[in-house]
Amino acid sequence: MSIQPTITYNSVVTNIPAPTVLEVTVNPQQKSAERNGNGRLVRDTLPDKWSVKCEWEFGTPEEFYSWFSFLKTLTRVDFDVYFPAPTGNMETATMYISPISAKLLNYSRGTSGWWKTLTCSFVEV
Repeated sequence: MSIQPTITYNSVVTNIPAPTVLEVTVNPQQKSAERNGNGRLVRDTLPDKWSVKCEWEFGTPEEFYSWFSFLKTLTRVDFDVYFPAPTGNMETATMYISPISAKLLNYSRGTSGWWKTLTCSFVEV
């Protein structure tokens, strides 16, 4: 079993660069919750969903621009992500990308800086 996280879209597999920070969350889902006649809370639950938050710091602007451009192509589509889970296993889920944020370092008074940190989350559909 490979431990390399990947994104698969249109049958093309792309390796995810090793993130500086990787945070995996299980999101419990509820359809509804109400109290019965005895006052007991009754919940109608849905399957749990994964979210994977990644943060990358790149050594060169070219690495940054390349990965940012790739992520931007995913903003309107669903795709499969293969990722390490806190269960000790690798999981696969169909996901979408949440907002992508980037930090520009040493930018002052309109002078040029450099893009260093890129963050986004992959959220299960």
